[in-house]
Amino acid sequence: MFDKDDKIIEFKTKYPHTLPQDWKDEANPTIYEINATLETLKKIYAEQVIDIESGVTPEHQGAENLRNIATNYQSIKSILFQPR
Repeated sequence: MFDKDDKIIEFKTKYPHTLPQDWKDEANPTIYEINATLETLKKIYAEQVIDIESGVTPEHQGAENLRNIATNYQSIKSILFQPR
């Protein structure tokens, strides 16, 4: 019944690690893909904070990484609020 339905999104087992390159259509992501990506970026951010605090990542490099992650998060989140 659902085998030929192109609108059904295939469940990806790597849900906790979804990034824009994992989206089925990068120009038109689904809400599911956007939310999964936002959750992934939050996890990456938290992991980066732990790496900085434990000394695995130098503080100046870690701060740059955190800025990049936060910028990507805001960019992805803005997709949800685009005027239609």
